[in-house]
Amino acid sequence: MIRRALSCAAAAALTAIAPAALADRVALLPARGGTDAAARSAADADVARALAALGHTPAPDSAVAAALKGVADGVADTADEYRAVSAQTGAEWVLTGTVEPAVTTTRVELTAYLASTGRVESVAREVDRDQSSRQTQEMLAVLLRPEGVGVGELPWERPVRAPPASAPPPSADGTVVLPPVPAAPAAPPAKKEVLMAYPLGPERVWPAYSGGRRVAVSASLGAAVAAARLPGASGSAASLVGAARVAYALGDRGFELFAGGGGNLVGPFAAWLEGGARLLLTPSLAPQDGAWRAFPLHVGPALHLGAFFRSGADVVGPGGATYRGALEVHPVLGASLDVVLALSSSVQLEAQLGNLRWVPAGDGSLLLLGATLGAGARF
Repeated sequence: MIRRALSCAAAAALTAIAPAALADRVALLPARGGTDAAARSAADADVARALAALGHTPAPDSAVAAALKGVADGVADTADEYRAVSAQTGAEWVLTGTVEPAVTTTRVELTAYLASTGRVESVAREVDRDQSSRQTQEMLAVLLRPEGVGVGELPWERPVRAPPASAPPPSADGTVVLPPVPAAPAAPPAKKEVLMAYPLGPERVWPAYSGGRRVAVSASLGAAVAAARLPGASGSAASLVGAARVAYALGDRGFELFAGGGGNLVGPFAAWLEGGARLLLTPSLAPQDGAWRAFPLHVGPALHLGAFFRSGADVVGPGGATYRGALEVHPVLGASLDVVLALSSSVQLEAQLGNLRWVPAGDGSLLLLGATLGAGARF
């Protein structure tokens, strides 16, 4: 009886201290990767919660920060640097993460160093944002254990198999009646969002062209040449032009209405007021890793319609005096190929190529060709 009592007491003691034995000290290094500091902070918080749920003890942040000061570049990413951090913090494990945010998921890679063996291992997976805490804990459960990750597929890589369906019972006449096949549940609508690689920094926006900023104002400078001139025209056929416009983007497919005007800054007097529409497509828009990604270069055709103002032909009066002709107003119809490079969701560069303007008049027609380059802001 005494021997049995001692055995029970020993078993109870081992049971009591088992959780403490599993509570290893872990030095958690700041997450790296991506350009979104909020995503890195969220990943650090998920790891900290998972460590607590698994019974591990994080080393104090002050101790980790002091250990990192001894690393040459301030970032521990080699076995020797992990060993130094482990020795200074007294941690059995050194843990670090790398994140790459997408639209609805984040690719998380966790790397762990085990001081007792010098082993460095890592696991990675796409983590759903609404299940990040649970899925991060699953990763740590297979990473922070003495035997390591091991070989074979990881728990989250195993396919989910549906239980076998039992055969339907036969009907009264002996025939088997199959149950109706339930309709597949409708997939939840995907969030409308595209990661745009703007030169001034990537942003998640929608739609791809306007980035949700519907109103735009822009100004441009360029050159034009008269490919066909009205009778009586004189002087140079080339001119330096300037223009300004205000625009509004409709819908999500790059369709935009605009109104504005311009004129010759150098060359024969001419000016115009016009309105129109253009369709700007994003050729690089493509799905990648379950998200939409694109480079902010947009190209498409534009049509213009308005009024063209020019001075009439000069008239030489008695005594050789020259009189400038009266102001003439004619309709104008135009077209161009527009190219827009967005530097961010609020700043863009624009180019209008071709700038074909046809001006019919009673005694002939004027045909202008050219190109302009400008900049605009979106609101």
